Amino acid sequence: MEKHKYQKYKYKIDPKDLEEIIGATHVNPDVEVRIREDDFESKVYLDHYLMFDENGVIDNPDGCYYFNDVDELVFPEYIDKDKAMVRTEIEKHKMPADTRLFGGLYDET
Repeated sequence: MEKHKYQKYKYKIDPKDLEEIIGATHVNPDVEVRIREDDFESKVYLDHYLMFDENGVIDNPDGCYYFNDVDELVFPEYIDKDKAMVRTEIEKHKMPADTRLFGGLYDET
C-alpha cells in the first residue's frame, strides 16, 4: 500500500490558526492580485489540506494543513511586512506532522 499523502509532510497547522494568520494580512485592492491570491489559497487548500486515500475518499486525519516549508503557505505577492508576519506566526503555531490531536489537545505520543 502506498504511503498516505500527509505522511510526506514534516509539519501541520490547525486551519483556524492559518485562517487567523491569513486574515491579518493587508488586502491588496488590485483585482488581479486578489484573483491570484484566491488562486493561491485554492492551490494551498488542494495540495495541503484536501487529501484522498487510495480509493478517492477524502481522508485528512485531523483536518490540518500539512506542509514542509512555511513558504508553501505564504502568498508570494504579499507585501514584505505581511510575508514576515505570516512566516513568524506559522512558525509559532506549527507542530510536527505526526502529532496526534485529541479533543483539541496535542498528544505527542
